[in-house]
Amino acid sequence: KEQMAVEAALANRLAEAEMLKQHSEAAALLQKQSKSALEQKQREEALLQAQQEAIIQAQLQQEALHKIQQEILAAHKEKEEKEKRAKQKEQRASSKEKASAQQHIDPALLQKSLLEHSMIQNALLNQAALEKAIQEHNASGSNDKMTQMILEQALFQQANMIQLAIAQLAEEQAKAARTKEREIMKEARQDAVPAESSLIDCVKFSVVGQKQPYTVFIGSNSLLLMDYHCHLSTDEVYGYLGGKWDPNKLTLQVQSVFPCSLNNPADQTECTVLQNKIRELITQQDMTVIGWYHSHPTSSPRPSQHDIVCQSVHQQHMRSLDGRIDPCLGVIVSPFRGSTPTSEMQLFCVMHTNDGRPVPMHLEYTCVWDSTISPALATEMRAMSLLYSQQKSGVKFDQHWRNNMNIFRKMTESLKQKTPKDISEDQFVDVMRQIVAKEE
Repeated sequence: KEQMAVEAALANRLAEAEMLKQHSEAAALLQKQSKSALEQKQREEALLQAQQEAIIQAQLQQEALHKIQQEILAAHKEKEEKEKRAKQKEQRASSKEKASAQQHIDPALLQKSLLEHSMIQNALLNQAALEKAIQEHNASGSNDKMTQMILEQALFQQANMIQLAIAQLAEEQAKAARTKEREIMKEARQDAVPAESSLIDCVKFSVVGQKQPYTVFIGSNSLLLMDYHCHLSTDEVYGYLGGKWDPNKLTLQVQSVFPCSLNNPADQTECTVLQNKIRELITQQDMTVIGWYHSHPTSSPRPSQHDIVCQSVHQQHMRSLDGRIDPCLGVIVSPFRGSTPTSEMQLFCVMHTNDGRPVPMHLEYTCVWDSTISPALATEMRAMSLLYSQQKSGVKFDQHWRNNMNIFRKMTESLKQKTPKDISEDQFVDVMRQIVAKEE
């Protein structure tokens, strides 16, 4: 009896162990199934989020495209209205100023842009159809992963096509803007120095009861290089300003100056190549073109009518795809006007009245003092001096200016105002003598 009881107890324990083992295996299987279900749910949520982001991106692209279409159509309508009004006028401004002031859209370019917009519109419609098909497929609860993958791949390719088309359109618009800019700069070089009576006073914002729309900061080395460049020639010279625009703080910071120093200013090909090279250099240095400068060698730094037209064109080129216009700074330097050695300089932008009349507005700025004159800057100034010394319009530094002062000393006195604070006047004069290779 005792043997049978022991055997019965042992059998019960074996049965309990077997049951415990089965329960453990069932729990492990259930945990594995739960984990797999959770992973499947996470994948579905990630896919749904990606689809929603793609839809939102497509909507933003469609809105940007709609704005571009509206701008082109509005510009075309404005062109037709201008042409109609022009036919009714008996007297008009000179043909050169009219051609510069009126910004017409090339009909061929307009037709091509509209065609591209039509292609983009069709692509957007196809994208919307794919999105709807994906939504219907998900709503049906189908487990056909292959169909869903094909639809998502097609939607992805369609979105890429739309982005590529918009980027190509933006590049063509930028190219056309650069071509227009080169034409205007070519006219500026061909024009004679404007007469003092034809220059226009800039209006201060405080006079019209307004605050300057943004704050301008310019590095001392940038001011120095602009002034130096304008001293090298008796003809007008020009260049570009590179820097950063902060739309949140409303600050425009000029970080560097890029002079357009040409071997042959009349060579349009050389001018075009140099301008493109400067723009690439500005981009490589993580800056953008935020303005331009030019000289009035012997006249006031007030803008001429042609300067105002050029500035208006530059400002229009700052228009982005969303219709926003970033600031563009215009600077005029007058090195050889007046009886004092210090150059006169004016910063300005152009604003338009309700009737469309352009008004030059004076801009104040704050100088940000650099710590030193870098070797790279000194090398660039030396190369510019050598280049202009070989040109007919290049100044002779030992030539008499006025008040017992030659041009070298006059220029040095002007540049002292922009010299880094840790460089003494004697040190600066020595540096300038080495740069221009001239003694007083």
